[in-house]
Amino acid sequence: MNVLIIDDERTILKTVYAQLHEMKLEVDRIDMADSAAHARECMKRCRYDIFLCDIVMPQEDGIAFAKWVLEKDPDVKIIFLTAYADVNYMKEAISMQSFDYVFQPVRTEELKSVVERAVSQIKIERKNRETMNRGAFFLTHEENILEAGALQYLEGRNTEDSYLRRLVSFHNIYPAGASAYLPVLVQILKTQKKLEEIEKPILRLIYQNVLDEVLEALKVFSIILLEEDGPDFIVLLYWKRESAYERETIAERLEVFRILLFRILQTETAIYCGEACGPGGLASSAEPLFRARKDNVRRESRIFCPQKDEEKVESHSYKIQLGAWKKLLEQKQFFVFKESIVAYIGKDYHRRMNASGLMNLHQSVTQLLLLYLVDHQIGSDQVFDEGLPYLTYMDAWQGLDLFEEALAHIAGRLQELSGEGMPRDVVQEAAKYIRQHLDTDLSVSEIAEYVGMNPEYLTKLFKKNTGYTLKEYIINEKIESAKMLLATTSLPVTLISSHVGYGNYSNFTRSFKQSVGCTPMEYRKNTAKQVLQEGGNGDV
Repeated sequence: MNVLIIDDERTILKTVYAQLHEMKLEVDRIDMADSAAHARECMKRCRYDIFLCDIVMPQEDGIAFAKWVLEKDPDVKIIFLTAYADVNYMKEAISMQSFDYVFQPVRTEELKSVVERAVSQIKIERKNRETMNRGAFFLTHEENILEAGALQYLEGRNTEDSYLRRLVSFHNIYPAGASAYLPVLVQILKTQKKLEEIEKPILRLIYQNVLDEVLEALKVFSIILLEEDGPDFIVLLYWKRESAYERETIAERLEVFRILLFRILQTETAIYCGEACGPGGLASSAEPLFRARKDNVRRESRIFCPQKDEEKVESHSYKIQLGAWKKLLEQKQFFVFKESIVAYIGKDYHRRMNASGLMNLHQSVTQLLLLYLVDHQIGSDQVFDEGLPYLTYMDAWQGLDLFEEALAHIAGRLQELSGEGMPRDVVQEAAKYIRQHLDTDLSVSEIAEYVGMNPEYLTKLFKKNTGYTLKEYIINEKIESAKMLLATTSLPVTLISSHVGYGNYSNFTRSFKQSVGCTPMEYRKNTAKQVLQEGGNGDV
């Protein structure tokens, strides 16, 4: 494994080189280059796995060089070194999926941590590629049967523990009775990879490789059981009983596992960690994990350590809130009605609204909606259509995101059925805010917060009323303002770029050309030429 350091400052170059040599990392070679051009020459002679690259360099900056490197070899890791906390540089570095960045002067401990993570990830990815290239070996029919039976037992679908005991005996490297066990449930929340297209034996080995890397130092081993009807999986961790690890120690390593799953598979997960026990206590230790998964209606990506006798959220009648929501419906404030419900959940039950609580709220809101439909002689099929079938709505209590999407659909349909059309004042208010803040780096969430609406709904509302998404509208307004300044002033293009909220000149030029079809300088010249021609024609 080889490392290349790139920085135009010789002092920094030598300092980082000395720091890396002192760390005694698992690398074969460390080289230096004082420019992007010099780095290209080095790459002709050697393949590098990790690049520590300065961002701000003369002639060719680190961002441009990194893009070129990643196009040639997407498996390398780029760690940016910079002395400038420039937000736009950081955004661009993150958008190109660089591995990490550190600010100069960097402490040796921080640099070591970042480089060691890069080395660890490269090792995992190499192992996974080797696994994929070799092809998966398929488990025997006996092991498949044992795994299915063990899963059913842990999930409480049967009381036969012989499958689990035989499976543990099949995998465990220690003699019977010498191990402590800890069950872990991994819930897949969101992924950019098509995990369902990866054969399960291969997927299991990928997870196994990552876990082995994470747990190797503790001498903790794992048995992975993939659920057949979904992407989630159970991990049975085990170690020598004498080690007596605390749950917090295991949870710390599982947090590293969660982060690596995101980095390697672009997969967000919630991980539920049980309590250490003997093989006979695994079902009891696993039961709170399944309950916690069900109660994670917010779909938070973090480590959960549920207790067996965890206090449950008390049911609530929502009497006061229902009165206020009923008035909003009668006033035809359908979107305020929806936002009020979502805000109530977030404000009053932060991290406490579980599945039971959300189901209770869903039922209360459903009764309120159905009464409104009856009182106003609106057929349920006019609201619950192909966009939101009634059965789909009735299951929306299973997740806050599902409930919010369902309420947004219902609010939209009720607004249309009311005959008053979509409210335009919010759109005009947002548009005015955009025009007043063109010199800043505007975001959709910032504008949504200003007008007091959900970002996703405001974007849909904006698209319906203007034909543009919020992002498109912001860019159009910035470009139109830039065109006016280019045509009517002699301000430098770099200054105009900052006037319309672009901190990075190259980003402004690229965005302008995509929208107008030419660069800002070309537009200024063409406009000046057109004015001269029109002036000449007027004199004739």
